[in-house]
Amino acid sequence: MIKAAVVDDDKESLGCITGYLKRFSGETGNEIVSVAFEEAISFLEQSHFFDLVFLDIEMPLINGMRAAEKLRETNESIALIFVTNTAKYAVNGYSVNAIDYLLKPVNYTRFSALMKKTVRMLGKTEKDDITLHTSDGMRKLLLSSVLYVEIKEHLLIWHAENGNTETWGALKDVEKMLPHEDFIRCNHSCIVGLKHVASVSGDTAVLYDGTRIPVSRSKKKAFTERFANRGGGK
Repeated sequence: MIKAAVVDDDKESLGCITGYLKRFSGETGNEIVSVAFEEAISFLEQSHFFDLVFLDIEMPLINGMRAAEKLRETNESIALIFVTNTAKYAVNGYSVNAIDYLLKPVNYTRFSALMKKTVRMLGKTEKDDITLHTSDGMRKLLLSSVLYVEIKEHLLIWHAENGNTETWGALKDVEKMLPHEDFIRCNHSCIVGLKHVASVSGDTAVLYDGTRIPVSRSKKKAFTERFANRGGGK
């Protein structure tokens, strides 16, 4: 699975790129999930979740080139593609290791060719770990070790086999980033790793370590079906 961010203050361009990603995914069979951002600051705070970013150059607050420079201070591996109204703004892309640029209005043939190149460069279908940015720096977690992720206000708590990690963010974005076949939302404030669920009793999921997590009425049918189809947990 490829996790893509699309950063653009132009809603029409934002919709175009996210639509093209969906079309490309359907045509090629590459699983792609995308998250849209209308400004760069929010993206930079969550950039560690992504494999690929489409970054508009002309934006308020912080423009795309400056955002790319800040991105490379903490993330050297994410694939970067600029989106711009004029090519002259993208000529310095080599300084931030950009793959290439797309000229607005973006043509799908050009987009598809660039995506095929990018997919080859990424050379993967799914990550088996995730890097989290914490107040103390960065921490890498194996996705298979994550029991569940809960949110309290804007604080995300990642409960893993080897301890807890706290980050800031939104649960809806975490839900898009985690592999859908392995994780599922069980209520408004929690996502659980299915392999760690030992049983489902009434409105409660019981993990192998004894943790009991409420399953909301609206999520219960999907949750129990996914659990049953998986044949239980571990």
